[in-house]
Amino acid sequence: MTEYEMGDLLTSTTMAAGESFSLYISLLIAYLITSYMVGHKLTSTQSTIISSLYVVAAILPTWSVYTYMSRAIPVADALEKVNPGIIYGAQPMPRNIATVILVIGIFAALKFMWDVRHPKTE
Repeated sequence: MTEYEMGDLLTSTTMAAGESFSLYISLLIAYLITSYMVGHKLTSTQSTIISSLYVVAAILPTWSVYTYMSRAIPVADALEKVNPGIIYGAQPMPRNIATVILVIGIFAALKFMWDVRHPKTE
């Protein structure tokens, strides 16, 4: 594989991870808005269905971000060997941190729905 092809592959996988992240953010915002606007009006069954669909839908882009970033790591390593001194930035640590943040976001959104449906009465 040529240097150009490796660079193109790195760019493509990085952009795909970014697109998956954008999809995740769109799903998260839609779920939070739905929770805020109508969460208190939903029955338990409706809330369970919506929350389950959200979790499934949010796991897919989370997994995609992880896999695309995982694919970028060996390509970046190969490019760094071709061009010593240039850091291409694809490393396991940012991939792992991003994945953990996305998973925490899923649980935080579910907690938000729970708080909307079960307000504290003082």
